[in-house]
Amino acid sequence: MDCLKRAHAVLSLLLFSLVLGCNLPFLPTPPLPVAAARQTLDQWNPQYCKVVEFYGFYQPAEADTQLAYVLIANPKDPAAKPVIFTAQFKLLTRPEGNQEWFLTSLTSHSSGLSRRQGWDNLLIPVKMKPLQVVE
Repeated sequence: MDCLKRAHAVLSLLLFSLVLGCNLPFLPTPPLPVAAARQTLDQWNPQYCKVVEFYGFYQPAEADTQLAYVLIANPKDPAAKPVIFTAQFKLLTRPEGNQEWFLTSLTSHSSGLSRRQGWDNLLIPVKMKPLQVVE
């Protein structure tokens, strides 16, 4: 009879822990600062890509994705017209459990809606701390 009471108490404790654990809020998605996104875009390919204007973020249905709309110019060709790009940032979980934002694609429809141009296979980590300029 004593074993039955202990088993009932353990089962009740496990059930209670399960109910409490399911109701705890999930960890919020870490924010992606505009400065970090802009810095990542400016530094991943500085010969071709310079952000002229950062229009803002769009939050699609997926919580781990941020889309940024940016006007990008080619610094090597000042005569070229700047183009609006959509930069996709994804929140990925590293094997050790840390979550980190990555630039995963940069695309434009500048040649018409039927033809996408850009880079769809990027995996550039976003550096959250701005670089220190030493003078």
